[in-house]
Amino acid sequence: MEKLSSHHGQTPWKGLKPTPPAEFAQWPFYYASLQCNWVYWYTDVDVARAYVEDSDGKPTGLRVARFPVREGKKTVDKAVVLLNFQRYTAHYSNALGTTNEVEFNVVAYPANRAPGVPYMPLADFLNGKDQTKTLGHLRLHVAADNAIAVKAGRAVFGEPKFLGQFVYDTPTLNAAPSRNWKVKLIDPEDKDAFVYDMNADFGGLEFWPANCTPIPEFALGLGRTVMTRWTIMGQFKTAMLDGKDDHKRVKLKIGANDFVMTKDMRALIGEKNRAVAGQSFTSLPACAEPEGFYVDADVRDESYG
Repeated sequence: MEKLSSHHGQTPWKGLKPTPPAEFAQWPFYYASLQCNWVYWYTDVDVARAYVEDSDGKPTGLRVARFPVREGKKTVDKAVVLLNFQRYTAHYSNALGTTNEVEFNVVAYPANRAPGVPYMPLADFLNGKDQTKTLGHLRLHVAADNAIAVKAGRAVFGEPKFLGQFVYDTPTLNAAPSRNWKVKLIDPEDKDAFVYDMNADFGGLEFWPANCTPIPEFALGLGRTVMTRWTIMGQFKTAMLDGKDDHKRVKLKIGANDFVMTKDMRALIGEKNRAVAGQSFTSLPACAEPEGFYVDADVRDESYG
């Protein structure tokens, strides 16, 4: 058989991907359960470009995604960043794994896909209208409270991932109904400080279901830009914060410290940029068990009403 070479327009598979360490050779990674609570902000395109298009003096091959935003009588382009908080579990042959994680991302795309990259309102993107699956998330910073997840993310994908600690309170089927999301990431360099502290109240807003996966995700930590596609089995629910005061539903405090993620959040979100959307996902439970009842009760006894 003729050996494949790049002049055929194809490259042998091993030349297209990083070689994972032996301890992380089994892919894909299957999530046993997943819950996501994400919040999006508009930010300045030129500010975002400094994070997307260059890495340590080398071009990344990525470009900032632009979204049209109506401001008064004119339309301007904005970039988009998000805090992607997620909780997940994994089944291993000899253990169970649990992880809390957040990605601080900017929406971007591979430059070599232009001009076939969709230019669309953010609401359309969040509701799954990008069927090219070109627009994705560049991970600027990733925090996780599971050391194995940190090691795998850095070694396999080149994620800028670090060990972090969270204090959070998010909706779940095993708690009273709520649409209030509270997430705090503790500063890993000072346990008495925080990277960010967010309280988001989406009560009363209508969430629209949509299939917006697979989601392209990019990382720069292996010396070359790595891309993967995150396939989430199910529908996201999205609420746009486009009412007059809806942005006030998200209260974000950014730390006053000099930790690198904190500084980048101040640069890209700061105090002036408003939250524009919330998005959630919860995987279906595998089974359910209701509360018990007494089997020795006298069903003929009418004294209990």
